[in-house]
Amino acid sequence: MENIIKINKLGYNYGEGWILHDLSVEIAQGDFVAVIGPNGAGKSTLLRLLAGILQPTSGEIELYGTPLPQFEAWEKIGYVPQNPAKQHRDFPISVKEVIGLGLLCGSSMFQKISRAGKARVETMLERFYLQELAHRKIGELSGGQQQRVFLARAMVRQPELLLLDEPATGVDPDAKIELYRMLRDINRELGVTIVMVSHDLELAAEVAHNALCLDHDVCFWGDVQQALVHRHKHGYFYR
Repeated sequence: MENIIKINKLGYNYGEGWILHDLSVEIAQGDFVAVIGPNGAGKSTLLRLLAGILQPTSGEIELYGTPLPQFEAWEKIGYVPQNPAKQHRDFPISVKEVIGLGLLCGSSMFQKISRAGKARVETMLERFYLQELAHRKIGELSGGQQQRVFLARAMVRQPELLLLDEPATGVDPDAKIELYRMLRDINRELGVTIVMVSHDLELAAEVAHNALCLDHDVCFWGDVQQALVHRHKHGYFYR
């Protein structure tokens, strides 16, 4: 499989010290990577760098063979940040409208959605079991329902790479299992590459292929089942 993400000696400094330092890893098309590690280890920062929200302090990122500063094919990438519902909680916008916003990324919010775009929204409502919630306000939904909506919004443009920052935060156990099952299906049935920050290695191991453990740099990279063995032997990835 082709490596679509190439990270070489990546570093990021917030001004108070290095949150990421000398990070090198390559991720293949079709992979499902669980990014794990202690709080403050740089997991969310890595996703924001991959999404183009932040620019590296040092080192390089290539996406689909293109250096990050020159990369323009952002329609290939879907991104769900932590707690995305915060920005919509008090705004009177429906589930269907939130998903439709995913089609307008990089365009005017006043642009009309095409007939084909509307069909994609309907497909997302069906794939994520949201048909009965389509006209509900986003702030009225449970945590698990909201996460399905934002996952649908990220997927409506049919991305090839999906970046997820702790998608199960605030989700009850049953809804978390269902959410991970949906992610597994997206990866296996649609071939979408997934890079997901998670604090639940055991649950992530049921759907992910590989694990990347960060503690400012790489302290483990490889098969997710081996990551479980490594943790059981050494605690929480102490080196």
